[in-house]
Amino acid sequence: MIELSNAEMRQALLVANGLEPASGAPLAARRGASWVLDMVRRLGFVQVDAVAAVERAQHHILFTRSPRYRREDLRKLLVNERALFENWTHDAAILPSEVFPYWKHYFERARHFKAQPAYRRYFSPVTAKDKSSVLRRLAEAGPLRPRDLATPKVDWHDPYFATPTLAKLTLELLWRTGKVAVARREGQEKVYDLAERVIPPEHFEGEVPKAAYIDWACREALSRLVIGTPAQIARFFDAVSTDDAARWCARGLRRGELAQASYARADRGSRAGGFALAAGLDALRDGAQPRRSLRLLNPFDPLIHDRLRTRRVFGFDYTVEIWVPAGKRKYGYYVLPMLEGLKLVGRLDAKIDRAGDRLAVLGLWWETGVAPTPGRRQAVARELERLARFAGVSGVTLPGR
Repeated sequence: MIELSNAEMRQALLVANGLEPASGAPLAARRGASWVLDMVRRLGFVQVDAVAAVERAQHHILFTRSPRYRREDLRKLLVNERALFENWTHDAAILPSEVFPYWKHYFERARHFKAQPAYRRYFSPVTAKDKSSVLRRLAEAGPLRPRDLATPKVDWHDPYFATPTLAKLTLELLWRTGKVAVARREGQEKVYDLAERVIPPEHFEGEVPKAAYIDWACREALSRLVIGTPAQIARFFDAVSTDDAARWCARGLRRGELAQASYARADRGSRAGGFALAAGLDALRDGAQPRRSLRLLNPFDPLIHDRLRTRRVFGFDYTVEIWVPAGKRKYGYYVLPMLEGLKLVGRLDAKIDRAGDRLAVLGLWWETGVAPTPGRRQAVARELERLARFAGVSGVTLPGR
């Protein structure tokens, strides 16, 4: 049995999620396209989100890990070098292209709606004829946007989704099942092409057995979870079932590749258990001392994606309230958690005001027991100024209180 203290678990998670170096890598090295590629590999994937209240999720997540991150480096890897590709995990995401052979099994799950059964209804208007027609148009014309196909909106309404055109729905389904890929974006609009013309041949043509895929998906997930249950391992990529993950864990224990493990919860009232990789845990637990500087996390940062684990590990109760009606929100529309060392010490609601050329802070809340000292206030101000510059505005507007 491996037993971690709460501080050791937090430290290991920060290292595993790229927020702290495992071996004290100098900050100067954290720049350029090669660093971006290494970081996406380290994280496994970077979530893509359309909400731009402050900054797109993929850019903010990478910026949090290095102030030297530049958007053009990510675009270069996606569009020019094809070292990364867009697809789907538990949500829209950017992944390393070398995982494409594994992702063919994910596409098979997507075709049968095993990961997200609710999407079966969403994609129900798309017929086999529609898919064949769109694939033929792409083969003949090359990269296309949904609007280029000029189809009407589908004849149904769903309270959770904007009503799309039939072309958009068809392209989206073909994308999620690996027949087409995102060749580039024009603004935020996807431009699709046949997958074999986007994914590098050495990756597009690669094949891995299903058993190797399950082993890869579970191992990659657990290396970033540090300690995880079969359900958490399965949810990380949404790439395998919980039963698959449970069988993998049982085999790993028998072979000595995994160990039973637990960590102290933040409330100190109990321990949370699961499995850990037998090798490599010490490097995560004994990484460089965390920086004391304060950083603002994106709502979709991988460190806090699992809200229940975030509460257990950090004692931080966090909900993304974008989809909550305005009058029922506890904090705000786009709330950024504040990370200081090993602790999540507060949160602030922020929004870019393009017309006013400012990053507007609508509210700021410190966690219970965290004193808003002058040093912390100055740290928040510095971080807000950095984020404002990165988002392309010239200043910050603070709340009156």
